[in-house]
Amino acid sequence: MKKKKLCLLVIVCSLLLSGCWDANEPERFVYANGIGIDYKDGKIVVYIQIINLGSLAKAESGAGGSTSKADVGRAEGNTFEEAIFNLYHTSDRRIYLGHLSFVIFSEEAIKVGGIKHIADFLDRFRETRYRMYFFATKDSIKDIMLISPIENISLAFSKLSDPHDNYHQSSFIPPTDLRELIIALDEPPHQAQLPFLQISKRWTAQDGPKKELLIEKAAIISDNKLISILSKEIMNGARLTNKEFVRDSVYLSKRRNADISVLIYDKKVKIKPIIDKDGKVRFDIKLKLNANIQMIKKQETVNKLKKEIGQAIRAEVYRTYHFTRKQKIDIFNLSETLYRDDNKTWKKVQKNGVIPLEEDTIKSLSVNVQLKNSGKMELSPIFRDGQ
Repeated sequence: MKKKKLCLLVIVCSLLLSGCWDANEPERFVYANGIGIDYKDGKIVVYIQIINLGSLAKAESGAGGSTSKADVGRAEGNTFEEAIFNLYHTSDRRIYLGHLSFVIFSEEAIKVGGIKHIADFLDRFRETRYRMYFFATKDSIKDIMLISPIENISLAFSKLSDPHDNYHQSSFIPPTDLRELIIALDEPPHQAQLPFLQISKRWTAQDGPKKELLIEKAAIISDNKLISILSKEIMNGARLTNKEFVRDSVYLSKRRNADISVLIYDKKVKIKPIIDKDGKVRFDIKLKLNANIQMIKKQETVNKLKKEIGQAIRAEVYRTYHFTRKQKIDIFNLSETLYRDDNKTWKKVQKNGVIPLEEDTIKSLSVNVQLKNSGKMELSPIFRDGQ
């Protein structure tokens, strides 16, 4: 009797199970890896890059074959939503946005205020994640999306999809993901910094020159508008204040760069607000970092090199500060530092989240350089003159 009741209970429970009748099978999707947003003739233009995740699995397992191919779709509309739905209509299968890795804005799209609207859409959309990186460009978005990485590696490991690996080797312009973009535009000084993409031909394949992506500029966005595009020479002084800085080279001077090459790493920075008696806000900046000598042509002393490296870094920082200050760009986030350290004073002096930046706002800048292993444990060249 008990066995009959148990069997009856199992049968009834089985009838209540929903099963997998409404499940979406992964192989039936097409997967969007990146989105591009442009603005032309009063219309929003949307590009979507589709990649084959099956080829990615083959690459990781060691199977042969090309893994860098992608398809790029294009559609336009009066709004971003209209454009993306127009693109949906051309797809054979459902386009899945849960694996989005990057978003590229054209200069025109930024100028018409597209950043916040797109960020809001992507943040609300249930499929997307915060781990997608934002870029700006004035080159063709379609051409950028069709560029294959060097060595024919998967597009999932490209500079757009996975920018941190490249940044850790040369920490110049830090990647900005969705979470960081929202924070930057919402908190003082309400300014975001996006890596600026350029199409380059510095690499060559067996069949000729190869297109590759170059990041040597940064786009500064504030109040949902494009404020400026800063060159490498201007951005050099800002890299050491980036929290994620790992390592990069430092240039001493045009004359000295032919004689010596210096790598800086293991950086620590401390920015402290100082309130003068008249209520003026100024800042003390302290930088502490390690340096390695990568190449040297003649005998040098430790103290002389430390002094030269410190002077070069100080010159970079001041050059960056004075140039960006004139454009009303708070590149060192001094406003945010005061906001967090002394909110009462910040409320008194701020205007739209930004405090006044003047010629002497940086009260002091100290650079502490520690020279580490130069490769031969000495600051002398391997080859002597005349030998």
